[in-house]
Parts: sequence; structure tokens; C-alpha cells
Amino acid sequence: MRSIKACCAAFLFVIASAYSVSAFEMQEGRIKLVVNESSGRFSLYYLVDLQKNKYEALFVDQDPRTSFLALLVDDRPQRLGETSAFRVRTEKTDASARISFESSGLVVRQDFTFFKNAGSPLSDGVRIEISVENTSERELSVALRFLMDTKLGEKNPEPFSTDLRSIGAETLIVPAKDQDGWWYSKDAVLGIMGNIAVKDVRAPDSIQFANWKRMNDAPWKTEPSPGRNFNLLPYSIGDSALCYYFDPAPLARGAVRKETILLAVASNAGFTTPSAEKTDDLSRMLQSSVTSANAPELMLRTDLITVRDLLDKVNALLAAGGAVGDEELAALETVVARLKERSGIK
Repeated sequence: MRSIKACCAAFLFVIASAYSVSAFEMQEGRIKLVVNESSGRFSLYYLVDLQKNKYEALFVDQDPRTSFLALLVDDRPQRLGETSAFRVRTEKTDASARISFESSGLVVRQDFTFFKNAGSPLSDGVRIEISVENTSERELSVALRFLMDTKLGEKNPEPFSTDLRSIGAETLIVPAKDQDGWWYSKDAVLGIMGNIAVKDVRAPDSIQFANWKRMNDAPWKTEPSPGRNFNLLPYSIGDSALCYYFDPAPLARGAVRKETILLAVASNAGFTTPSAEKTDDLSRMLQSSVTSANAPELMLRTDLITVRDLLDKVNALLAAGGAVGDEELAALETVVARLKERSGIK
């Protein structure tokens, strides 16, 4: 049973729907990113059914405010998206998205790019590059944390796992001394995973797995309580979450601190050489086939380019020989079906 937070989130969602909430979406491969332009919060979704274009949330999305990025500046916590000290800006390009939080002394940016792990025919993850620039006139002490309100593993006795262990109670992982490479959380159908210690990505100083309300209500870090369950009585029952921590460090005037978080669909192989190179032609075709241009002549041009890319892909597969994976075949069939539907071909 989820906490009372779920009921409150549903109520807030209904209230928010009555107003005009500005948000934009980006899709590539099987991943969809939704950015709330007023709060700077984001949600991630996975395309579970190519033919029906059906997405499922990878973490709690009823109220995106339950997951957030926060700063600790000279021992003063700042929850981004909820403080008037930071102005929110969002940007979208063909290949990436950016959320910026700007104050009189700091500029925080979250840059999102899609990637696919080795062996995946379609983009299956997003790379979040977080940068903090000191625009003040003096050195600052800066720390970061990212709280994620998870949901997929909450029906399991052990809501989380890593490549080395199962996690059925509050746990603190410190990459400097622990050997875990990545964490994941799954239900019977879908799972999400994130980096702990991945090649070419600087590890967080710690990751805490605990009750959501316990970490949400804390100004910064909660004191680790190994073995404690995911309840916070009387209302928050079985409400799991995790939090990335990047510890305080001096940030000189004009300097920039950079951290990275990887999130992807759970895989038994973990993060295998995730690549953000824009050579993911199949993901691009899938997106082009569902996005139509405003003007008919532009839509026709886009469809012709997609057909050309589709033929090139088929020729490349034929030249390579061997079997075509089920996911890759389903994606190709979906592109063809969407193009036929748009063109009125039966």
C-alpha cells in the first residue's frame, strides 16, 4: 500500500489539470522525456508498446514535484523549482533538452541527451549532465542531491537491487568503498536502472535508498539507518525512493562543477558503453513517423526522407546478414505502418 502521498498527488494532479500547465516532450527510441516549463521538473517514460504508442512512467509522475534536484550552498539548502531565488528556463533542440535555474550568484543547468546501451536497437536511456556555475563575486561551498520518487519495485519485498545485492531495507552505498556498479528497480513488466560506478562517469559520493517522506522532509541528508524498512508511520507505508548525493566542495568565482546521472530501462547487463552519438537511425525514423509537420509539403518531405532512411536501414540489415532482433523488427514494422496510415495507404 502506497502512502497518503499518492492520494495527495492525485488530488494535486486534478487541480493542476484545471490550469494551463506548460510542458514539452521529447521522444527518441523507446524513451520519452517530459519537462514542466514552470517548475523545471521532469518525468521519464518507456514505450512499452510500439504499435499502440503506449508509454509507462519509469518513476512517479502523478506529481513531478516529488522528484527534484536540490543544492546546498554554504550550508543553506535550496530546492530547485520551489524557491523564488532561482528563475526557471527551459530549452529544446532536435537532439537535447536543457533546464536552467538562475539566481544572482549561481546558474544550474540540467542537460538531457538520449543514449542507447550496447545491444539495444533503440535509444533506451537518458544522460543528465548537471553543471553548477558560480557567477557570484566570491568562492562558494556547493553540494547537490537528486531525489527520485520510485514506484516500480514497491510491490516487491526488495524494492531495489544492484548488480551485487538485493535491497529490502534502508541502505547507503558509498562508491568509494563499495563495489556496486548500478542499481535497478522492477515490477513484473518494466524496470529502471541508474548509475553508481560506471566507466567514464564520475560516481556520486553516496546513494541512499530509504523511505521517500523521510528523505523529502530532511533539509539535506538523513542519518543512515541500515536495516530500517521503507515505512514512516503512520502515513507513509512502503514508499520507496533513492537519493544521489554529491558532497560539498569549494566552487571558485567563475568556476563550474559538473556531475552526471544516467537513467535507463533496466537491463541485466547494466550500462554497456552507453552512446549518445546521433547515429541512432532507427530511433530517428520511429520519431519522424509519429511527428507530422504543420505544412503538408513539409510533411511529405519528412516522410520521403524517412522512407529513404528506412530503405537504407533494410539494405544495411540485408548486407550484414544474420537474424534481425524482435525489437528491431517491430520498430521497422511500426515505421511502415505509420507512414502508410499518414499517406492513406491500406
